Formats: sequence, C-alpha cells, structure tokens
Amino acid sequence: MQEKKSFRLNMVISPSQIEAIDDWRREQEDLPSRSEAIRRLVAIALESERKG
Repeated sequence: MQEKKSFRLNMVISPSQIEAIDDWRREQEDLPSRSEAIRRLVAIALESERKG
C-alpha cells in the first residue's frame, strides 16, 4: 500500500540537476512526473544508505 502524500516541499534546484532528473525519468517505463521521479530517487538513495 502506498503511503499517503501529505507534505509539500519547495526547493531550488540547478538546471543541471533538473536535466539529470529528466534524463532518469525518461528511462522509466511509466515516465513519472518530476515530483514522482524525485520521490523515487529519494527512496532509492535512502534505501541505499540503509543497506550501506
């Protein structure tokens, strides 16, 4: 079951970071929105750190 989204974050990000996120999301089968791509990338990073 997916956790309910309940917090809005505003962030400043560089053009090169947006480009990297867009490149990553275009490689995904379902082409997630930028917001969803960032959520997935954060989850991947946190899981990687946990397993570290």
